[in-house]
Amino acid sequence: QYREATARVAAAGLQDRIAIELRDYRSLEGTFTKIVSIEMFEAIGEAEFETFFHTCDRLLAPEGLVFVQTIAMPDQRYERYRRTTDWIKEYIFPGSLLPSLTAITNAVTASSQLITHRVQDIGSHYATTLSTWSERFESNLPQVRAMGFDETFIRTWRFYLAACEAAFRTRTIHDYQLLFTRPYNQSLR
Repeated sequence: QYREATARVAAAGLQDRIAIELRDYRSLEGTFTKIVSIEMFEAIGEAEFETFFHTCDRLLAPEGLVFVQTIAMPDQRYERYRRTTDWIKEYIFPGSLLPSLTAITNAVTASSQLITHRVQDIGSHYATTLSTWSERFESNLPQVRAMGFDETFIRTWRFYLAACEAAFRTRTIHDYQLLFTRPYNQSLR
C-alpha cells in the first residue's frame, strides 16, 4: 500500500503537498487537525484500543477531528466473540479483533478527552462493496491464477467475500464510521 500510494502521489505530481510515510502510529509526533483511520482499528487488538485513542488525543489540534471507520461486532456478542476464535481470525486476519461500539466508546472515555460526535453504520453499503469485489474477483480469475494463486486460495477468498457480504446484510457485523472531537469544539456546525 505504501508503494502504491507513493506512486500515485508522484503520478499526480503532488509530492510537494502530500507525504506518504510508513510508520507505527504510536511513534507519530506533531499536531494534526484531522486524523483518519480506515479499517485499521480491527487489526490492533484489544490491548491497544486505549493506546490508539490516547495517541489520537495527544496528536489532535484543539479543534481537530478524528474519523475512524471500523468493522465491528454487535455489543451483545462481543464478550463471547473476543474470547474465542473464528474462521476469519484463524485464516484471514490472525491477531485481529472486531471491536464493539461499547468497547470503542469505553476505550475513548478511559484514555482521552475525545467525545463521540457522530456514528453511522455503513454495513449495508459495505455488503454491496463486497458483492462488487466478488464479481471482480470472479471475472479476473485467469489473472489470479497467473499470479500463482491456487484453487485453495480461490475457494478461501470466495468463502471470505460471501461470508462477509452475508454478515453485513444480516447485520451480524457492522461497519461504523465514527467522528470524534473534543468538548467545546466551535468549528463544528
